[in-house]
Amino acid sequence: MHASLGFDLPTTQGTGKTERDAKKPTVAQVRYGLDEHALHVLGIADEKRGKLVEPTSMSAKSFYVGDLPVDEYSRSRTTMMSDVPGQAPPDLPSMLLNSRICFLGMALVPSVTELIVAQLLWLSADSAEKPVYFYINSTGTQSPEGESVGFETEAYAIIDTMRYINPDVHTIAVGKAHGNAAMLLASGKPGCRYALPHANIVTCPPRLNRAMGSSSDVMIKANELEANTTTYVDFVAKFTGRDVAEVRKDIGRKRYFTPRQAVEYGLIDQVIDSSAGMKMDKKDYDRMLAQAQAMQERAARGGGAPAGAM
Repeated sequence: MHASLGFDLPTTQGTGKTERDAKKPTVAQVRYGLDEHALHVLGIADEKRGKLVEPTSMSAKSFYVGDLPVDEYSRSRTTMMSDVPGQAPPDLPSMLLNSRICFLGMALVPSVTELIVAQLLWLSADSAEKPVYFYINSTGTQSPEGESVGFETEAYAIIDTMRYINPDVHTIAVGKAHGNAAMLLASGKPGCRYALPHANIVTCPPRLNRAMGSSSDVMIKANELEANTTTYVDFVAKFTGRDVAEVRKDIGRKRYFTPRQAVEYGLIDQVIDSSAGMKMDKKDYDRMLAQAQAMQERAARGGGAPAGAM
């Protein structure tokens, strides 16, 4: 009837919709105030499935892990992620730990010792066969000026843990390894103790800051310092294969070593001068990502996780 009165509206060819309907703004355009092209670029309007993307899917978690299927209307998944689906990528220290790397980059104070010991225990529980790579850039329990900043037992706690866990520990000096840090460097698995070409290695005796109190208290602290010195000498002598008396004489004052001199003394076994000798447990994150995606897709279909996926 409308056609006979001249009120018919032109239709868009092939769609059956009138031009007025075709120009009508979508719900997404009304909600976000963006034109069709902007919505397409931002991936907000999911035209392929004919519905809006839920706000929760715009979270950082969704962006990193990719809870949405990847297509031309949605963002790409990142290739850096953790082993567990549904988690955002770990920070850099966690990525290093995932490659079985412990990094000591500070003086040995209780909080640092706690972290290193915890990492060693976790890596041992994670795999008893794979080695641990212990990178050292530390002044030990002393400041660069020679003042004591931590207990000598901090280093002994780490060494005892290294000997307690099952994996072999490879040590690598980066920058500096002074005092107790040099002892930690020498405590690695024989044949697996390394230094970069310009690392600075120093052996020096334990120190005690100015002691105050009664003569008895001062004597107690002096006896404790002597006991720690004896432990330090015994460890260095054991790790270098040198005589205890010789080591005690050598550490009477600070003694500086270049990496080559440290090899001759027995503190390390080799100088690493190229990236080909990089010590770390390499991961194939693209393969891990593909496995995580396969687990998610299989779980979405109700089939459970594929055998041996992770």
